[in-house]
Amino acid sequence: MKVVYLTWGETPRSYGVYGSQVLNQFIETFKITEDSEFYFIAGVPIIHSGLVREKISYFDEITKVKKKLSGINFHWLTLFSSQNFVNSNKRTFVLLHFISHYLLKLKLSKIKPDIVHCRSYHAAWAALRVKEKYHLNYKVIFDGRGLWPEEIALKNNYADDTTNYRFLKSIESKNLIKADISVAVSAPMAKHYTELGAENVKTIFLSSATKMLKSSGCESVGNKKNELVFCYVGALSVDTWHKPNELLKLYNHLRHILPNTKLMIVTTSNHDAIRKCFSDIPDDEVLITQTKTVNELKEKLDKADIGLMSYFAPLTSREVTLGSSVLAVKTAEYLAAGLPMLVNSYCGGAAEIVSDHSVGIAYDPSTYQELTSESIKLLLSNTMREKMQNLAYDLFDYKQNAKRYKNMYLELTE
Repeated sequence: MKVVYLTWGETPRSYGVYGSQVLNQFIETFKITEDSEFYFIAGVPIIHSGLVREKISYFDEITKVKKKLSGINFHWLTLFSSQNFVNSNKRTFVLLHFISHYLLKLKLSKIKPDIVHCRSYHAAWAALRVKEKYHLNYKVIFDGRGLWPEEIALKNNYADDTTNYRFLKSIESKNLIKADISVAVSAPMAKHYTELGAENVKTIFLSSATKMLKSSGCESVGNKKNELVFCYVGALSVDTWHKPNELLKLYNHLRHILPNTKLMIVTTSNHDAIRKCFSDIPDDEVLITQTKTVNELKEKLDKADIGLMSYFAPLTSREVTLGSSVLAVKTAEYLAAGLPMLVNSYCGGAAEIVSDHSVGIAYDPSTYQELTSESIKLLLSNTMREKMQNLAYDLFDYKQNAKRYKNMYLELTE
């Protein structure tokens, strides 16, 4: 069996989301897939973030990516465009594709894969178009990771009846209908894909090193000081779905109903901007920090008691639809560390896991009525901690997901 993993428009990196959700998972799947050849093709724009930010030193990062993929052939495919066109409209979409489809055809004709596993709407579109145009024979997995048309429409203020939004939805429709398998990262996302016409949808949650994040079992620093330490992990800025003002509103409610609380924010977003947002809260009550490795993240999570996922309060039906599929890797990280979650109920993927497995509270961000002193204290027990860690391993661990991806590949080649 020959499997190609295809990314399109992203900058290859050995760390971050690309390192964790793409490279690490593909490597784990490779390790357990016998009698197979794995290949990795990265379609990268001529102008990309590595070139702009790191310039010539970015080549060191490519060396790290190749080293990490030891045993897996890495191929660089040039996209004759700028990376900002990943967020395409009808006019700019073609700029990320036209000549590069022929280059992809040359690589795939040489490899002769059985399966092309496509991360993103762009990647799936390219693989499907090349397959049709050049009469190649391989199965296509569409691994969209999110609701791209809704994300772009929200960013660019596209109404439902606009040409650009209809174009984006047409790309989505073809990917879902033509792909042999579509992968969803949450149950609500799988339901949405099925409603749009996908016939074979697999739900595989985001991946995490759950064993490495597992708590050593000791009390958190907060508990030792009779404090309750809340933790937020991940992006936090006004230009993302995760808004600092929403986290501030949530924490203000929590510190009002509970005595002696602290908030730890672990993020690579702008710390000064976040500090400004939280300026009315004493500095010694809010710690803003960042981590670069799983071990560093574990050290931080070991000091926390409860994980937060505040997101934002949707105002339109499109925002509600977009939020309905949200899971976020922080869900896996919190549960792996044994932290119960307080999650905005509009984060449908995460809220469903929390509610179905009783590992936290899904709350209404307009009232917080579900969040009381009593309901939160019920979450704090060693029995809960062990339950959450076992759940995290079953749902999110790299090795468990590797089995799911392997079975998916085998299904397409039997």
